[in-house]
Amino acid sequence: MSSLLTLLLFCDFLENRLHTSNLLLLRRMLSDFFAGNEHTLQDFICLGASLVAVMPMERTRRCYREEAARLLTQQRQMKEKPQPQLCVFRYLSARVATKNIFWLRDMFQEFCSGHDALLRAFVSRGNEVVSVIPVDIQALQYNSMATQWQTGPSLQWRLEHEQQRESCSDSEEEDDDEITTLAELASVASIPPPMNDLCTCIMEVLDRVEEQEPWNRVFDPDTLPLPFSGVTRSKSAAALKKFWAKHARAVWARPFWAPLVSMSDRRRHSARKRRQAEARRDFETVMMSVHEEFGAEFFVQLDQRTKPHKGWWYVEPVQDLLLIAQHVGLAACLNYIESQALQRFPISPGSEVRTGNPNNGKSKSMWSISSAMGSILREICALKDRNSGSKRKTKKRALE
Repeated sequence: MSSLLTLLLFCDFLENRLHTSNLLLLRRMLSDFFAGNEHTLQDFICLGASLVAVMPMERTRRCYREEAARLLTQQRQMKEKPQPQLCVFRYLSARVATKNIFWLRDMFQEFCSGHDALLRAFVSRGNEVVSVIPVDIQALQYNSMATQWQTGPSLQWRLEHEQQRESCSDSEEEDDDEITTLAELASVASIPPPMNDLCTCIMEVLDRVEEQEPWNRVFDPDTLPLPFSGVTRSKSAAALKKFWAKHARAVWARPFWAPLVSMSDRRRHSARKRRQAEARRDFETVMMSVHEEFGAEFFVQLDQRTKPHKGWWYVEPVQDLLLIAQHVGLAACLNYIESQALQRFPISPGSEVRTGNPNNGKSKSMWSISSAMGSILREICALKDRNSGSKRKTKKRALE
């Protein structure tokens, strides 16, 4: 088996085993390298719009895991195992900015022999990303580049020396020119700040999930229960069903708040902002209809529930995915996106990452802060006060 074919199979293995970004670009760079040119790499640097990334998060779908296992077994069962060609990793580290590229080299070496111990350790750590970044290292004109790029710290070395840095031997000296953290990269080149690496990884996974339009399953108006105690033909029931059919995506997006501002994605940010505003406005119309038909008592009863009703929209603060990744780790964030996407009330891995205060703080079910809804809110508060007063009087008589 040729060296290039083995590298391409390794890319297939990574795509099926882990969450990745733009490995198609890496495949083209590898093919160009063995063809003796760097056309793709030059375009990669000039455009500067894409980041090749391998993330420490395993894919969960069975079909992907089975294909990854098949590719690994295929390597293990090969009778003749050619010596893996590692020079392409040294080439990439010298040509463009990289993050943990030699970890990728070590995982490739293991793949060639049909093993994945280092990959599992990479996932277990969960706090690093392998990246190839569109910054021309040669243009940075490092004085020591020519002499210190032949080798780099292996993943095994990093795992064994997590707490203590030791001197490497001549055969495994540390590569001072490899950019191992995005903070280092920011100090030597004009690139986005470190959090852009997290944002790219998050958006890669979120985009894949959103392609399936999970909101249509979570908020299906034909199956979502209504909070009207068997009333299905009322004006309010029709308005609520119409709301879910139109605004499911806006409601779904709040617990999976994409880092669009951090990525300066103005087009998507504006579209999301418009969807949120339209959803809030239309649901205020629903609440007016409900109040007209059922009165303030309806909202008081909803507020008294121990669990929120699946068919009602409670406008809670958004769950910022970037903050989740920063507080509890990228792996936990990506797992949250994948595992909770079809849940009506997703459970976030971090309780402190909610941002914003979108409601009035007095009623969870009638959350509007609009002045037009003020009379309804005052009626709800008055009814709650009367109910509380009645309970206190009943309790006092019982004590007497």
